[in-house]
Amino acid sequence: MSTLVTPTEKLYWLDVHALAFEAHGAALGMHAGKASVLLPRTLFYPEGGGQLGDVGTLAIGEHRVTIADTQVEDGVIHHVLAAPLPEAVASRLAGETVHGMVDEARRRDHMVQHTAQHALSRALADAARADTVSARLGLSSCTIDIGKPGIADADLHRAEDLVNAVVMSDVAVATSFPSPDELALLALRKQPHAEKSAAGVRVVSIEGFDLSPCGGTHCTRTGQIGQVRIVATEKYKGMLRLTFHAGRRALADARAGHDLLASLARDLTCGPQDLGTAVAKLRAEIKALRSRSEAARSELAELIAARVRSELPAASEPGPHVVALARTLDDLPALRALASELTKDARVVALLEGSDDASGEVALVVQRGAEAKLDCGAFVMAQARERGGRGGGRPERAEGRFPRGTSLEALAAAARAAIAG
Repeated sequence: MSTLVTPTEKLYWLDVHALAFEAHGAALGMHAGKASVLLPRTLFYPEGGGQLGDVGTLAIGEHRVTIADTQVEDGVIHHVLAAPLPEAVASRLAGETVHGMVDEARRRDHMVQHTAQHALSRALADAARADTVSARLGLSSCTIDIGKPGIADADLHRAEDLVNAVVMSDVAVATSFPSPDELALLALRKQPHAEKSAAGVRVVSIEGFDLSPCGGTHCTRTGQIGQVRIVATEKYKGMLRLTFHAGRRALADARAGHDLLASLARDLTCGPQDLGTAVAKLRAEIKALRSRSEAARSELAELIAARVRSELPAASEPGPHVVALARTLDDLPALRALASELTKDARVVALLEGSDDASGEVALVVQRGAEAKLDCGAFVMAQARERGGRGGGRPERAEGRFPRGTSLEALAAAARAAIAG
């Protein structure tokens, strides 16, 4: 708990662009089990309203400490320390002048993202009739949860165009604490929470566009936002979650997308604008190659199976006959096709070994003919437990993965023993 009991003076409400300040009468505190510094006044914004807390440094005499987070508890702001204060510094904390410096890049980014969120929420309400339920401004992405399950792409585009028009208009963003009577007359986009500061409800106004109660840090003009882009949508708890970027984040995201498209275009030897056509052509070629590959696989399986079946005992001799083949160059589809062909002889139990290119493990396909008495799934599971592998399947067919070097001959012997038992 803190030794300061009066609410911290919020200097960030007075000048959002200010980054440096000084304060006297500091004290030690604890927040969520971590040491903190408490100050009578601060420029550090504490986490709240979907916005993360500021970080930065405090200079206590000659000692400089890192503020890893800023949190608020009962109106008292905790400057959460990255490491505990040395005892010598802590003992003289109350008498020192503390000089604070807020991390500029993080503060500016938070101002941009939060102001963009207000503007985008208004644009979504106006252009898509979609009200914001909640918002979260994260370190790498920001989200808005909309109180409806979906929004048409055309409506999203209209909202995006509208918010960027407001950005380019470079209108003023201002804050105020209206009286209760004044507040009742305002067309707020959302109603304030029941709790409020001693000064009342703080309202953030985007000139001619949006009015919202909010305690966060914001730009002073919309032009400072730069750009707003909706980059993803997903269904979330019966609502629609939008991910957006603004400012430098929007630029970085667009640049990454451009670089990816340029790289793909180089690989496909076309211009970025022709990627759609090139990908469609590539898909058609892959589909044709897959069809030819499947036909060749089936033909090869028939030829191999016919040769193997021709070497089996005469049909008058009952089985089962265990056929164990190592096909180290075959993939799983090829092994499955061959197993199906081999077991057209109802007496056959096929054990086919391949290799997993990614892991180097032995891949095993076990399949029985209609007259063979072997539970393939139970057999593979038992062998996997014994040999440090994994796998299973149905009585008719099963698959497994075994450590490199597993003997096919040993597996075949185990299958014969299982059949005999």
